[in-house]
Amino acid sequence: VLARRVLRDAAEGPHVRAALAERYQRLLLDEFQDIDPIQIELAVLIASDDPTASGAHWWEITPEPGRLFFVGDPKQSIYRFRRADIGMFLKARDELVGESEVLTRNFRTGRPIMEWVNHTFGELIHEVPDSQPAYLSLEAERPAPEVGTPVVFVGIEHGPKTNATLLREAEARDVVAAICTAMTEQWSVGEKQDDGSETWRPPRWRDIAILLPARTSLPFLEAALEAAEVPYRAETSSIVYGTRAVRDLVMIARAVEDPTDALAVVAALRTPGFACGDDDLATWRLRHKGRWDHQGHLPDGAPVDHPVAAGLDWLGKLHQERLWLSPSQVLERIIRDRRLMELAVEERRPRDLWRRMRFVLDQCRAWEEAGGVTLRQYLRWVEGQSAENSRVSETVLPETDDDAVRILTVHGAKGLEFPIVVLSGLTTEMKSFARGVEVRFPPSDAWAIKLKKGISTFDFDLTQPLDEQMDHHERIRLLYVAATRARDHLVVSTHRKQRKIVTATAAEALFAAGGDSVHVTMLELLVTPIAPAATAAAEPTRPLPAPEDWQREHDATLLATSKSLATSATRLAADEAARRAAADDPGLAKGAKDIDLPPWQRGRYGSAIGRAVHGVMQVVDLATGDGLDEAVKAQAAAEGVLGKEDIIEALCRSALASDIVQRAATRPHWREVYVGVPHDEFGVLEGYIDLLYKEDAGYVIVDYKTDAWSTPGELDTKVERYAVQLDAYAAAIVISTTEPVHDCRLLFCGPTVAVGRSVRTDATNAPD
Repeated sequence: VLARRVLRDAAEGPHVRAALAERYQRLLLDEFQDIDPIQIELAVLIASDDPTASGAHWWEITPEPGRLFFVGDPKQSIYRFRRADIGMFLKARDELVGESEVLTRNFRTGRPIMEWVNHTFGELIHEVPDSQPAYLSLEAERPAPEVGTPVVFVGIEHGPKTNATLLREAEARDVVAAICTAMTEQWSVGEKQDDGSETWRPPRWRDIAILLPARTSLPFLEAALEAAEVPYRAETSSIVYGTRAVRDLVMIARAVEDPTDALAVVAALRTPGFACGDDDLATWRLRHKGRWDHQGHLPDGAPVDHPVAAGLDWLGKLHQERLWLSPSQVLERIIRDRRLMELAVEERRPRDLWRRMRFVLDQCRAWEEAGGVTLRQYLRWVEGQSAENSRVSETVLPETDDDAVRILTVHGAKGLEFPIVVLSGLTTEMKSFARGVEVRFPPSDAWAIKLKKGISTFDFDLTQPLDEQMDHHERIRLLYVAATRARDHLVVSTHRKQRKIVTATAAEALFAAGGDSVHVTMLELLVTPIAPAATAAAEPTRPLPAPEDWQREHDATLLATSKSLATSATRLAADEAARRAAADDPGLAKGAKDIDLPPWQRGRYGSAIGRAVHGVMQVVDLATGDGLDEAVKAQAAAEGVLGKEDIIEALCRSALASDIVQRAATRPHWREVYVGVPHDEFGVLEGYIDLLYKEDAGYVIVDYKTDAWSTPGELDTKVERYAVQLDAYAAAIVISTTEPVHDCRLLFCGPTVAVGRSVRTDATNAPD
């Protein structure tokens, strides 16, 4: 929004657009169907040389010929909830482009699946102006798999009185049975080789992806997968928030936040974190006349060690402390105090639960960095992430080394591909069930909003028919996106029931349009799904060790894992200084953890002025000093030492005037050179070399120092202390380049003159 304001500014906009147009001669907008109005407006403004474009709509602006390229598939437009409107795509195609090149070859999906997709969605997708594009058939380049039917249906038509729960349970069972069938029959999947060819191999669990249009059926799917002992993991954020362990964590947080929410408190007490059974809850309520308010008093005669009393006491204390804790700290306390990580060991796949917990904590911290403050606000945000029919931007959680079936929403799978795709969760009607505030963007520049029933802008109801039509059309496109994620095999759930309702479910729509295709087969399912243990010999169980042996092994493991994997060269110098009981020196504080810092701060934890000097010496011209003034000002501002520019400049000028730097300027040289080499004692020895240049006899290492010194003896002491650091740098250069180091030089920058001292190390070949 701010960028659009800049480009549209009457005074400065034309200059900014001209500068950007000169820098970016060609603009390519990939995945154009996912672009929102502001993004296309920015692109059109940059691609146009019209000085009056500031006041025109984007479709009224004429880009310079050859400046703007769009690549997109309107059949994959599924982000209307974030204003990536299919109507905008069609408008841009027709009014900005005029003529388009059509790409029809598909290199992902096998030929039988592609033929079924063309047949089915050719029936479902019909051109409707500003709402649905015409269907364009694709030509598959990949052949059918060697083993296994490419497209199969699972599911039957149920009676009209079958309720939603039974329907979802039946669907989940058949989906899991289909997965087990694919593994048992060894359906072949393609795998590319290094030479570009493709071979067929049996499937692995991780080759299978279950795609859900919505999250309603997730609990039923989890239960069926667990019952069949099929390994699985949820890979998109909204699904993670719908899993049982994360629901338990959030429920406990709700109970902490609101002591008046009796339902949340009781639900929290029933989670594994408190393990209160229904008998405990009944005893507390009926025998001890207890309440669920953790801010209330303990009932007379109630035992303090009662499980419910202990749980309420803990919830009450954290409720009081939450005012001084961030939401992520509250979650950390819940996970740690209630032993949620440890409880995961009882799960069949604890690793998956640990990953989900870490993900939720990371997202909470990101939410805080974006401006979130209170626990109540965070819980409201989580509700929006996990609520059914909510539209959120999905974050895929990669776990490439875990062999498990993957569960994703269709939105989360956009842009991905999988050897075997199972379409599940298709038993709900293809329409939105609005809850809360609704905002719509009609064709005009205005917007329509509904706060609740009976409170809306005058034009909200006028947009209802068009909104319902566009929503239905997008849900069909969502199914198209899901089906085209498959490479070799596509399994479609067609569980449905006899109904007279006009609005169809996704299963009904796919069965009606694609059920008569010659490319689909009803899958004969295994009666008893296999378990992963049946495919491999069970691992022998080890007897439990004696407590003292376990403690000894535990302590040794902790000691080994607490050792740093890397040590910086300056850490060696600091340790040497400490060994000699020397005073702390800011010039030594240049640790390994600074690798990810901005360039002007990398490798520096000394004084702010010292960091500024090093930052300037990274960018200034070593031979002429060009750019010194600008660099000094920028580094003074970056380090928070405004007003000290004269000191920084003087120290830098002394370094630039030194024979060492002037010599380096005439030779091949590199600045802020990262070195990292294996080390027998420290794992990885790493650091940054301020200046490295090459003489005929070998490399010369230069390290800038801004230490203060008053006598030659004090300077000698500092040089001796830094020798360990330079020796490590020299050894790293020799190991990594296999070339000699000719000399190591310390350059002590002063306000008037810089003093250089050569340091003899084990790795240098310079004469004494």
